[in-house]
Amino acid sequence: MSLRRSWDVGTARPPARRAGLVIGLAQIPLRPLLRLLTRPSWEGRENLPENGGIIACGNHLGPLDALSYGHLLQASGIAPRFLAKEAMFRVPGLGLLLRHARQIPVLRGTSRGGGALDAARAALGRGELLMVFPEGTYTRDPDLWPMRARYGAARLALETGAPLLPIASWGGRALWPVGSPLPRPRPGRRLQVRVGEPFTVSHLEGESTQQAAIRSTEELMARITTLLGEIRDEQPPAVPHDGRTDTHRPEVGRPQPGYRPVRQR
Repeated sequence: MSLRRSWDVGTARPPARRAGLVIGLAQIPLRPLLRLLTRPSWEGRENLPENGGIIACGNHLGPLDALSYGHLLQASGIAPRFLAKEAMFRVPGLGLLLRHARQIPVLRGTSRGGGALDAARAALGRGELLMVFPEGTYTRDPDLWPMRARYGAARLALETGAPLLPIASWGGRALWPVGSPLPRPRPGRRLQVRVGEPFTVSHLEGESTQQAAIRSTEELMARITTLLGEIRDEQPPAVPHDGRTDTHRPEVGRPQPGYRPVRQR
């Protein structure tokens, strides 16, 4: 990996991997700062594709994840392009930056939700990498393992033929706890990321699209969970936490009576 490609200088990257002006300028202060605060450890970078459309999928621990995954991708010569909650695009200033950085807003449960899929299909057709959090929100598993995921990434992969790329991250929740307005780095804390091998998904004989999406999503999350288990050197749970049954679901509303937050690390 040359410095010119890593920093997106001139024509060192193919057009589909170019980050654009906003990210190009933001990386100048952010990358050194993230290295100082997080002491990142990256494994499996050889699995990041130099070209071609692909859907990268990572576990979601907290607010540091977008920056940490974006740091990994940009330093590896790939423009970070996220499918992100539409609410973030309504934050004054931030929304403008996200749009100019060519991030894609996801509008859940609305008639405009198809617009995100159209933009995602177009990006994959141009050979870009999309970064997705399949869980759709921060994990609420008591031990911070990945939860059951939504089926959007798998459906997109089934429709377009783009490979899925599992990635696992650990340490971000301790460095930036959920609910804290700012990171809380401490000596000895570090961010570990492991990139798995890409894989393709397809319909099995007699299988409906919904069945294929469920099966493919389960395989994707199993791969992410296995990578995370390797990082943590722990055995993952046999059955993933089902966030749909939680009393507190931040993505759909306020906490309900009786809610008790999971412990943070």
